[in-house]
Amino acid sequence: MKRRKQYTPDFKRETVQYLISSGKSQNMVCQELGLPNGILGRWKKELDQEGNANESLQDVRDKRIQELEREVQNLKQQRDILKKAMGITLIH
Repeated sequence: MKRRKQYTPDFKRETVQYLISSGKSQNMVCQELGLPNGILGRWKKELDQEGNANESLQDVRDKRIQELEREVQNLKQQRDILKKAMGITLIH
């Protein structure tokens, strides 16, 4: 009989954090990492049931949101600079 593979708690936690921060589906992440389908859902539930893990998952989401907000702001600034540069070149 084939023996089930054991995963460390750190691996599970990091994988769930990757799932959340990547925005990819559970099946896609499972395929990327060579994990059985559905295992990430189970790991996420286990971590959600732990008190501290829920807070750390929220921290991951908050950090990701902050990163994306910074990136949007940066892209808006770049867009505005390009608009101004295009306006200057069109006048001459």
